[in-house]
Amino acid sequence: MLGTAGTAVAGSVFAAGNSAASNKQYYELRDYELVNPDRQEFLDQYFRYALIPALNRTGIEHIGVFKEIQAEHPARMLLLIPYDSGKDFFKVKEELAEDEAFSQAAEKYDAISVDEPVYTRYTNYLLEAFSGFPEMKLPSGKPGVFELRNYQSYSEDAGRRKIGMFNQEEVALFLEVGLSPLFFGKVMAGDTMPSLTYMLSFNDMEERDAMWKKFGESEGWQQMKDKPEYANTVSKIVNRFYEPLNYSQI
Repeated sequence: MLGTAGTAVAGSVFAAGNSAASNKQYYELRDYELVNPDRQEFLDQYFRYALIPALNRTGIEHIGVFKEIQAEHPARMLLLIPYDSGKDFFKVKEELAEDEAFSQAAEKYDAISVDEPVYTRYTNYLLEAFSGFPEMKLPSGKPGVFELRNYQSYSEDAGRRKIGMFNQEEVALFLEVGLSPLFFGKVMAGDTMPSLTYMLSFNDMEERDAMWKKFGESEGWQQMKDKPEYANTVSKIVNRFYEPLNYSQI
């Protein structure tokens, strides 16, 4: 069974009255392009012993850290941070800036030399959860493959119609055929707008291929895919495959 990833922790700034205006979560995705896979250990140390503990202290749980599978250059790492509201995204930044334990734990990371960078850049995305899937759902077991899919649209109207397709029909079909989505989100900030992004989990690539085949051959998809209201909603699809690192909380 899928479990809801709650984020409230007593004593944090988010413990009371959190997300009163909306039940939709927000997600921060950081896509790191590594200079060299051998430099990954510096990000691992920073995430594991500095950033993630500091985020947990603010009340955020279930932070995901993933490494791209069979990555070509540049090798990629992905950090997923769930928030209970858009406002929490900014509150967390303020808390981290005042967290002395975080500053001390990040000293080695902050002291990395210009001659030995860890990454060329990272791209930050802010996502708003779909109304039809408002909270992240943790996978059962320990899946070995996570698939991140980004659907880009040629116009804002096309993007809205594709999100409508998910909210009205497609999310339900995912669940009906047995796919295990982690989240669905509209990209609110990033370099792929207008677009949506979602993530699925699988035990392995064989299961992934079998599940997508089942989805593509389902009666529900055959009835849905050619509806005129959903025509020309996606102009480009980018999908990448990741494995969770051993300290990932997902």
